[in-house]
Amino acid sequence: MKWINNSKWLGAWICIILAVAGIGLEPNAAHASATGVTQATYGVEALNGLDAANAKLSLSATASTAITNGTDWKDTAGNPIQANSGNILKVGSTYYWYGEHAENWKFEKVNVYTSTDLKNWSFRSSILTKDSAPELNSSKIERPKVIYNKATGKYVLWAHYENGTDYSLGRVAVATSDTPDGAFAYQGSFRPLNYESRDMTLFTDTDGSGYLVTASRKNGGANDTMAIFKLTDDYIGVQSFVGWIFENGYREAPAVVKKNNTYYLFTSQASGWYPNQGAYATASSMTGSWSALSPFGDPAAYGSQIHSIATITGSAGTSYIYMGDRWNPLNLSDHKFIWLPLTLNDSNKTATLNWYSSWDLDATTGNVILPSLVNHAQGKTATANSAASGSPASLANDGNAQTSWKTASASWPAWWQVDLGSTKTISEVDISWFMYKGSEAYYKYKIEYSTDGTSYSTIDRTSNTAYGFTSDKVNFQARYVRINLVTAVLFNNPNNWYTPTVHEVRLLGH
Repeated sequence: MKWINNSKWLGAWICIILAVAGIGLEPNAAHASATGVTQATYGVEALNGLDAANAKLSLSATASTAITNGTDWKDTAGNPIQANSGNILKVGSTYYWYGEHAENWKFEKVNVYTSTDLKNWSFRSSILTKDSAPELNSSKIERPKVIYNKATGKYVLWAHYENGTDYSLGRVAVATSDTPDGAFAYQGSFRPLNYESRDMTLFTDTDGSGYLVTASRKNGGANDTMAIFKLTDDYIGVQSFVGWIFENGYREAPAVVKKNNTYYLFTSQASGWYPNQGAYATASSMTGSWSALSPFGDPAAYGSQIHSIATITGSAGTSYIYMGDRWNPLNLSDHKFIWLPLTLNDSNKTATLNWYSSWDLDATTGNVILPSLVNHAQGKTATANSAASGSPASLANDGNAQTSWKTASASWPAWWQVDLGSTKTISEVDISWFMYKGSEAYYKYKIEYSTDGTSYSTIDRTSNTAYGFTSDKVNFQARYVRINLVTAVLFNNPNNWYTPTVHEVRLLGH
């Protein structure tokens, strides 16, 4: 996402910067009445974006910027946005983006930012801090969600609460406010009906009922089973236990969205800070029954973990935004936001999530604008140094990240190549890599390209440390593109026992 910042540009650019910066300055939004607040349909919000090579910032006072993934997002004052794992709430014509900020593994504050276009965000306030209550002085507050209660006129925040040293408590924390950006009054922490609660989300149904969906414990293991609770009418407590779901599935990071009469519940696997395959289930009621889990995105959720879904309704329709966190397991301070357009098909109850490095969203109309890029690799003739039975080279460019090419043995290095049929201009190389849960690895690789299949140029990516998914901005012309898998580095094993495997290669260009 391209944010207006306070960098000093030279000469003639100064006037342009002043004009563009004005776009992001939001007036104080009037606190909406009961009919003026739109819940962002909680559960998971993650917008993923268009190809960055195609993202353009129009330097005019009326232009909007693109949503660009995998970059450092800044607010309109040029400061890093610190709003991890939260959600979006619409009040009147203004969107409020809530999220937490931690330092040295401990809670610092829950921040809120405002925007009218979902791309230029202004810092509004820190609505809850470590000084808001004694038990917050040394604590962990994770995945905060804010919803609005029409009956009481209160904004209600729930979050996962732990002490500052470990994850032994398994509680929720609750705070309330009369305004969306005021200081929230801390109400305390507790286990809902004495059940453990860790990764959690809130969902408000169209009839006003509120629900807590959380990773819990049923059969002895932390996060082994997810639980659903119905909230009290004022949303500050738990009224009843609804039921268990995904028993012994070890799911976390829940997010819920409703489209027409279908409820979609998105979750991730529990794998620490490493990305993994996200999955969703559907139901006709929050009380179930819920369908079996189906995968969405690629096997690493494009290197992210879902935290909520924003429902954006405009004059021309409604769009759904996947909002996710990209954590770097090697450096947790290196965090990125991943926002992607999410497609919900009500007729067959399916959800589709595709990767876009950069894309656009018109908050006024509700329309998603995708880049005009072509995947030149899909369906073209692919070869490899070897292939295991049932895992031919063609499965790495079939347009389906749930299939994969795998070599016939665990010998490294290995290579995979595609013949594009004619010379194409390539601006982005996206690769979905195989990972084994519990022994995740990143791949050291090279991108080799040629116009004649004889003489190759090389882009060296042996410095890569991204797990599960890589997206490289490039600029070359080639008919033949070869991915050279040099080795895999397992986080918990000095020996690389992986068999070279790639789920999908996408070569994007015009």
